[in-house]
Amino acid sequence: MKRRWSEDEIWDWYTSRDWITGMNWIPSGGIHGALWLLQEHEHDAAWRDAAREIALAHSYGINSIRFYLPFEVWQHEPDAFFAHLEQLLDLLGSYGMTMMPVLFNDCSVPRHRWSPAQLGPQPEPEAGYFGGSSESPFDDDVQGGGIVGYVLTDEPELEPTFRRWVDELAHRYGQDERIVVWNVWNEIGNSTRNDRSLPMMEKVFSWLREADVSQPLTAEIWGVGAADAYEWLLDPCRLQPVEERAIELSDIVSFHYYGDHTHAKQLTRFLKGFGRPLLNTEWMHRPYRSTIETHLPLWKSEGVGSYFFGFVNGKAQFNHVWEFIKPLPGIDTRLWMHDIVHSDFTPYDPDEIEVLKACNLPPSRPSRDVER
Repeated sequence: MKRRWSEDEIWDWYTSRDWITGMNWIPSGGIHGALWLLQEHEHDAAWRDAAREIALAHSYGINSIRFYLPFEVWQHEPDAFFAHLEQLLDLLGSYGMTMMPVLFNDCSVPRHRWSPAQLGPQPEPEAGYFGGSSESPFDDDVQGGGIVGYVLTDEPELEPTFRRWVDELAHRYGQDERIVVWNVWNEIGNSTRNDRSLPMMEKVFSWLREADVSQPLTAEIWGVGAADAYEWLLDPCRLQPVEERAIELSDIVSFHYYGDHTHAKQLTRFLKGFGRPLLNTEWMHRPYRSTIETHLPLWKSEGVGSYFFGFVNGKAQFNHVWEFIKPLPGIDTRLWMHDIVHSDFTPYDPDEIEVLKACNLPPSRPSRDVER
């Protein structure tokens, strides 16, 4: 659509389809799982593992994945990128599942610590670190506001390349029913970036609308500018200007929230005030008391689309908590932060899987009549 969807249009779209119950899927066999899967190097082995994970997700009633598209693979191996992305979309389609692609991302390290993603053999993880590496945007320096993260979109000479990336994706998949929503930007303002990415985010929204894609567009709110790591989770019903702009641009309102059940309800009711369907595109954080058992029934009863974070525990080590929250009082670092099954597919907590299946099966449709 060449403009923002009206409230009636987006509600008609949302209530005409099954409730979105998904996961943020990072294939478990590589630190950078999406790059590992879509590049050419050892793709067949990566594909065998990844296909088993998607089959498992389908058996749990999961009907969508949120998936970070690796720009670097498109940039250096475009044929492999599109061939392998098409292979993945075909697999999802065979299960009646969809993808929410993530195009750009503000979670980053400072320029002096940044290095470009490498294709080919992938690094082995460093034990004990979320993301599999001690070089992370989730340490005290970046998350504490002391330094600013760097992203490739900071380079103005690369804008034509990013325009071509967006245009090619829109041309190939802008009318594809296997794509459910375009996630234009992940966590705008993270890594102390505040509104640095806002001009480019606005351009990406406009490029997708110029391409007349048939799917809704969104960029989530997530608590930018909070005074400390936990503060926004306890008082989430407020927005920074960059988040207000994200909502103004978005067809469907999306958010990230890792906090407890009580505050999750407060935030949900606050965001319903914008008059549009809601998607929680990142949640599930056991040390923060966000769990499958407490929150998935909430999202379903409130008609909120859901993508919890992680799935199969692997080389990205999403079971470990972020470095910057380790000193916080009341954080039980013995609990897995993310992921719900071990590498052999045995559940971390069988009760979680039972709740997941109970909420997901059989499929159901949300209603606009849920209390707003």
